[in-house]
Parts: sequence; structure tokens; C-alpha cells
Amino acid sequence: MSKSTKTSDADAAEAGDGGAALSVQVKKRDFVERVVLRSGAKKPVARDLTEAVLATLGEALAKGETLVLPPLGKISVTRSISKAGGDMLHIKLRRMGTAEDAKKDEDSAEDPLAVAEE
Repeated sequence: MSKSTKTSDADAAEAGDGGAALSVQVKKRDFVERVVLRSGAKKPVARDLTEAVLATLGEALAKGETLVLPPLGKISVTRSISKAGGDMLHIKLRRMGTAEDAKKDEDSAEDPLAVAEE
């Protein structure tokens, strides 16, 4: 496990309520390692696929396209600023389909708002 992965795990745990600290950065090599662990794919395959996915995401966002990618969520560009060093995209990420949402759906199904007619 790399140093940045250890730091991010510790920072996320320190954040307490399940939220990750905003200053934690996950480097691409650590992200690829997570993909390898999650998928069971060989590292070279996971690296190639991860790079392809990241490039595709970047191209779509640069075009101003809205991405709907469960379980990640809905990503839309709210503002774009071109600078000498590259474009700065302000994005909005709406998470959907979280475990909490699923729990709320289960609870509402068990306790209906109206009583069924007899």
C-alpha cells in the first residue's frame, strides 16, 4: 500500500461521519490499484482500462456533456474557464443510489402512507 493510500484512509476515518476530507488526493497509480483490487483484473489491463475511462470522461466534460454514471452519479459542467495552463471546469456531482437512499426506499415500502381499502 502506498503512502498516499494510507493517508487517505486515515483522513477519511478521521472525518468521522463517513465523509472524506476535502484535501485528500488519490493519485492515478493508487486509483489503478483500487481498480485491480475491486475487479480482480491484471494490473496492466486495469491500468489501460482506467486510462481509457478517464480520457473518455475528460473528453465528455470538456465538451460540456452531462454524464449520468451510476453509482458515481450525475456530473454536469456548471462553468468553464479557459486559461493559459488549460481549461478549468466547475462541475456539479449529484450522487445517486447511495446505501442510505436504498434504506429509505425499503422503509417507505414497509410503512405505506395510506391504508389499503378492504
